[in-house]
Amino acid sequence: MLSLPALKNASETVGELTRAQQKALRAIAFFRRQKKIGDKWLVGDQRLSGRLIGRLEQLDLVEERVLRGQPVLQLTIVGEALKGQLPQ
Repeated sequence: MLSLPALKNASETVGELTRAQQKALRAIAFFRRQKKIGDKWLVGDQRLSGRLIGRLEQLDLVEERVLRGQPVLQLTIVGEALKGQLPQ
């Protein structure tokens, strides 16, 4: 399992993320409306693959939780810290 150390140099970590991973982090942070469809996620108006979400979970940037009986994606503390470093 590949994992980023908690809060290593944020600019280096952001540079290691793909454009799709950065876009997914921004969407998860911004949109409250999320729905799991099979292994894919509908986050706002974007569809995110299960593989992409799985990779973000491996990097400890995102976690899946159950809220009111529905699965939702939330940024971890490390994900929240990186959110501010992402290019717009």
